[in-house]
Amino acid sequence: MGKAVSVIVPTYNEKDNVARLVERIHTSLSDYDYEVVFIDDNSKDGTADLIQALSGKYPVKVVVRKDKRGLASAVADGISYVSGEFVIVMDADLQHPPEVLPDIFKALKNHEFVMASRYIKGGSPGQWTLSRRIVSLVANLLALPLAFKVKDRVSGFFGFRRASVDAKALNPLGWKIGLEILVRGRFGLVSEVPYTFARRSQGTSKLSKRIIWQYIRQLVKLYSYKFQILDFMIVGGIGYIINIALYSLLTLLPALKTFEFNQLGKPYYLPPFIVSSLVAIISNYLMNRAWTFRGWKERKGGFGRYLLMGLATLLLDMGFLFVLVEYCNFSPVPAAALAIFIVFLVRFIIARSWIWKRTPNK
Repeated sequence: MGKAVSVIVPTYNEKDNVARLVERIHTSLSDYDYEVVFIDDNSKDGTADLIQALSGKYPVKVVVRKDKRGLASAVADGISYVSGEFVIVMDADLQHPPEVLPDIFKALKNHEFVMASRYIKGGSPGQWTLSRRIVSLVANLLALPLAFKVKDRVSGFFGFRRASVDAKALNPLGWKIGLEILVRGRFGLVSEVPYTFARRSQGTSKLSKRIIWQYIRQLVKLYSYKFQILDFMIVGGIGYIINIALYSLLTLLPALKTFEFNQLGKPYYLPPFIVSSLVAIISNYLMNRAWTFRGWKERKGGFGRYLLMGLATLLLDMGFLFVLVEYCNFSPVPAAALAIFIVFLVRFIIARSWIWKRTPNK
């Protein structure tokens, strides 16, 4: 029989904190059927032994990992060891106050994901230094497009319905596993509850330049997963080079250099742009199909839709090209380069919503 709520706590050399943590968790959740699962990265200070000793008095257990390290992977592994319908993740260093656990649990009754937040009314980052506040603010803003439904996107204190998360689909990297789960999980209703980040009384903070670099790598992976925009940009960049290279060659043809608009008396630079753009559109379709949206279902008439999108956005490109050349005094090649760049995002949005759709297993 599964528990009502399971608490996952990653640990590494947290012996000085776990006893008080377990006592405070028990005080907070004593009215509920709960369990605490510690995922320990083979601590050298006796953390696992102490947790094992506490299991005689409290509903706690410890899983020792000898071949892995890292908070994010510890949480991902921990999901397979819990039995609760609802899962809450928190740190072992008492900076996440256990007294907030009932608030998260209650909120999970009506929401699939609940973030404990320092940035909503009633919450606070506590006694952080100015530099730490700035780092958190920047990290939070960088994740805004990924999780706009919550205000504290980098909180490590959160809960979710276990059925909404496939642990095998997670790509745990670094420390911001809450953001990873929020982006990759299947969540409809998302909420936040306030909490105040407490000062660490024992041990040392694990924030480092390496952790910051891991977070940046994590963002790249999550943006690529959620929007495919990075892959789309790479494909677009290749198509961009094809387009501009071919356009540059075509505009050098003597016949085109001497051909003029009858009305405007200007070099006829638009037809070669149409030719180079059509070549780029077809090559982009093939690359996006094979790479950017691999595993996605292509809607009926996918190539026709992509060609129609390409032709429609080509008109936008040509409009920008005409304005830049005729009214802004750009030369044709740099004007074409700028026009293509401006319309890029429009193409991505249409491709992602009208030509391909995510399959259930994605």
